[in-house]
Amino acid sequence: MAYTIKEIARLADVSTRTLRYYDEIGLLPPAFTGQNGYRYYDRSSLLDLQQILFFRELEVPLKEILDITQNPAYDPIDVLESHRDALQKDLARTGTLITTLEKTISMIKGEQEMAEKYLFNGFNEKKYAQETKDRWGGTDKYKQSQKRWSSYSEEEKEAIKKKGEAITACMVGSDPDTQPDDKDVQKAIGDYLVYLNKNFYPCDAEFLRGLSEMWVADPRFAVNYERVREGGAKFVREAVEIFCNYQK
Repeated sequence: MAYTIKEIARLADVSTRTLRYYDEIGLLPPAFTGQNGYRYYDRSSLLDLQQILFFRELEVPLKEILDITQNPAYDPIDVLESHRDALQKDLARTGTLITTLEKTISMIKGEQEMAEKYLFNGFNEKKYAQETKDRWGGTDKYKQSQKRWSSYSEEEKEAIKKKGEAITACMVGSDPDTQPDDKDVQKAIGDYLVYLNKNFYPCDAEFLRGLSEMWVADPRFAVNYERVREGGAKFVREAVEIFCNYQK
């Protein structure tokens, strides 16, 4: 059975523009082109497109997908099994995140207590590692941070992470009536600055101010504070601003 580009686009819920681009880069050529110049796809094309979309769900770049699928050793069944394993791991992590979210909501509502160590269950420190490298890989701070981190044992890394989680919780504060200039919050900001300098890279108050802006601007960073209390990222930014101004 042959499918037009519009039909396959509708089946897969992708745009015809995307399919044309996949054809241009050699990732998904049509099964054949009719005398009318139209692209036509077959059952095999549908399986190839499904494979591509699985890769995209796992955030694999198109260039890497092309290299994988054109490799003579490429076995679609092996790759599909790998997709399944990766998605099962992600499903388990998602389940853990949902549990963390539900417990946090209950804690904020005052329905139950929640130990600080459970606030961060399910979060993956490696998820944005490549993006972090792409953004700051050329900076001295990134290089020094990577060098220090790689020198730590697994036990040391775990202790450093737990220390960071504890300081973060103190920076945000669980009491909704707490203000950014609260002495305990300000102490926690100072502790976090010491924490960065001791474990990762040299950091002064002005650099910390810039970090706090990023925590608010990027939702992926903001969630670290929002999961402790609503508006947590903005709260910490205000607290950092007060701290930095006091350092002048």
